[in-house]
Amino acid sequence: MSYKIFNHINKASSEKGGALIYILIAIALLAALTATFTNSGGQSSNTQNSFKLATELNSQARVIRSGIQDCILRYPQGDDAVTETGYIDPYPLNPDSADTQYGAYDVANKHVSELRCPGASYVKIFGGSGEFSSFLPTPPSLIDDWTYFNGSATGGSQIFGMDFDGVFVQAQSNKSDPFIAEAMSRVDQLYSACEADYTVGDGSNGCESGYKCLRFWIIRNGSTGPAC
Repeated sequence: MSYKIFNHINKASSEKGGALIYILIAIALLAALTATFTNSGGQSSNTQNSFKLATELNSQARVIRSGIQDCILRYPQGDDAVTETGYIDPYPLNPDSADTQYGAYDVANKHVSELRCPGASYVKIFGGSGEFSSFLPTPPSLIDDWTYFNGSATGGSQIFGMDFDGVFVQAQSNKSDPFIAEAMSRVDQLYSACEADYTVGDGSNGCESGYKCLRFWIIRNGSTGPAC
């Protein structure tokens, strides 16, 4: 009789142990599945953010280029009195230009929002009224204000270690979000080397260290880049 009781208890204990193993396996599988879905969801979110940012950057670059082209097509005479070295006529001067023709405007940055049309008595290109009715969209989240460059920066006037010669607008960011680099790279791939370039800055490649830079060229002279 005691043997039967012992055998029954031993069998019950074995069954409970087997059930516990199955429960632990089920928990492990559920954890793995949850991790997979969480990771997949994160990747999906990054892809969506990247696509959204790429679309915004490309769209805003087109608005800016269109505004600048509107200036030079309507007022191709520009301003012959400009004496700034390296200036490319009839495109807008750099917003922080020290040229005497620009003396009335005290600007300490190169923001696209400050661009003025030389041939139209220096009316703001993105003023939203008067000669030019366009508005400049607010930069996408995590992206700095759009900047503009017109001229030749070589030798001692290099920009972060590189020569530049031409006219371009630039979007940049020092934020670490991975989708920013992906978005800028996506946009860069839509254009030829003469039209755009994407750079991860190290302070000596034309882009400030810690930043990601996306340039859209309006004029790119061959002496500082591909033959365009």
